[in-house]
Amino acid sequence: MKKKHLVTLSLLLAALAAETSASAVDVSGTTIHIQFQDRQQSAQVDGITVPLESAAQIVEGSFYIPIRWLGQQLGMEVVWHEERRSIGLTTPHAYLEWDLERGTGSVNGTTSALADSAIVQDGTLLVKLSAIAPYMGVKYTFTPQPSRVDLTYVSPTDSAYRESVYTEDTQPNSRPITVFATDKASYRLGEPIHYIDLSYDPDAEGLPEYRWKGKEDAFFKPGTYPVTLEARDRHGNWSKPYTRLIHVTNESYLSEAEFPWYASPAGSLIRSQTEAWQQAAEQAHPLTSLLTQSAYRERVVSGENPAVRETGLLNKQTVHGYSRLVSHHINELGKTVELKTLVYNPDTSKSRTLRMTSQGEATPTLLHRTVAKEAVTDFMTQPKAGQEIKIGPGKTVALDSYKLEPGQGMASFKDIETDGPVQIGMVAAEENEFVQDLQFYPEPAPLTKEQEDALRVSEIRMDVIEPLKNLKNVSKWSVDHKPVSDLGTLYSIHYNDPLPTAIAMHVKDGYADGVLKVDGVVVPLPQGGLTDHDGAFLVVRTTGLESSVHIDWMAAPGSSSQVEWILYPLQKK
Repeated sequence: MKKKHLVTLSLLLAALAAETSASAVDVSGTTIHIQFQDRQQSAQVDGITVPLESAAQIVEGSFYIPIRWLGQQLGMEVVWHEERRSIGLTTPHAYLEWDLERGTGSVNGTTSALADSAIVQDGTLLVKLSAIAPYMGVKYTFTPQPSRVDLTYVSPTDSAYRESVYTEDTQPNSRPITVFATDKASYRLGEPIHYIDLSYDPDAEGLPEYRWKGKEDAFFKPGTYPVTLEARDRHGNWSKPYTRLIHVTNESYLSEAEFPWYASPAGSLIRSQTEAWQQAAEQAHPLTSLLTQSAYRERVVSGENPAVRETGLLNKQTVHGYSRLVSHHINELGKTVELKTLVYNPDTSKSRTLRMTSQGEATPTLLHRTVAKEAVTDFMTQPKAGQEIKIGPGKTVALDSYKLEPGQGMASFKDIETDGPVQIGMVAAEENEFVQDLQFYPEPAPLTKEQEDALRVSEIRMDVIEPLKNLKNVSKWSVDHKPVSDLGTLYSIHYNDPLPTAIAMHVKDGYADGVLKVDGVVVPLPQGGLTDHDGAFLVVRTTGLESSVHIDWMAAPGSSSQVEWILYPLQKK
């Protein structure tokens, strides 16, 4: 008999070492029902079929159970003790240990022959149910036809009112209670799991910290997965662990590649190295759309090359009516510089009125590379402005002024309206240097036709007109090429009567940051923006019940890449 134990010892060691022992399960009074049948390779756990590592079986009139598997189901710790080369089980009423090398078993240190309570079958320790039931606190009944055992276990209810070890607390403080549920008894492969948190603090002081172990949004291999939750109150007391077993069948719902498109929340990244992204990128075809470029509001851009290395006129442009002023500059002069936006009225007989309708700015800072996004964020989200400025005949007025120390940068977005033609220019001057009226500065180099055409456009809108049959496949859309300057350009996607679709954005080559809005609501990008190595950023998921979905995107200063839009159709599951 001892030789047989030694032969199977290595198998048991491998099985125990391959899986970290389960932490104690505190299910606070939860009842677990398990049914075993003689020599059947699975058991029923609360009505769910769960595979066994080795079949339970009747030997000489006694029912033997795989102890590691049962301990895991009931949340009792089964461990391999390398120093003693034995298997230990901690139960509510005793500590049991089986020494396979010596062929002995013990209960709280009292030793008996191993054969009295256990056998080894195919590398698995099977323990006599009648021998361990009193210590594990389980009740069972045996039915001879067919030969089966029905086992019931009610976990002990934790005591919430243990006094705190918090030294400065003059009142007894209870420990938190962690409890959670799931929305289903079992799940298919790749089916989203919804965890329902029922935890509470008996002292009603809140639970500032949670600690999960084993929690996944879905599992992609069949099996039983323990998920454990602990919580801490504000005094530092941790709850006892609460574990629930997640049962996953072999029926498929979503693959790992499909899952993020169907289940991840808006604002999630579908990483470029994942199968989900690679599959979508390979399958995407150009989307048929109606493209509209709006010249309703001309753009005045100062800072396409943002470095300021000399004083003087940086930019000048004549506007009439609706315009968008965009400035982005970094002081590389090595000394303090003042930047001023000047407005000149060339009409010597009539005053002009300038009305500012929207604005946003990032004030001078050394952290301009990270905070330039603030300017476009304010511009896209803040209430409309209503400031008016009068410019007398032949006069120049300062619309704004920024003082930049060496290395500092700034950014500014403004929508304006004028009742006649005016000239707008950005001037850089040394500190306390006299700033001339705009008309006295030398004219800058004229814009190329390509630059003029690009600056006339302030909004590019794409309306999805793809035939419904084609939207069963992954599609993508982007501007054919990056304009000479797209600072301040609003990109929009409009989709009427959308099918169930996941819509994502992807940086094509380089880096992009900015403001993204879906039906008027901002969807925050990851801190620091996106690169072409990040994969796809999930913007919105439509259900097919919406009348339309509208997306707005404006890049922040410093962005170096265009983005493309991916439409991933969602099949009914």
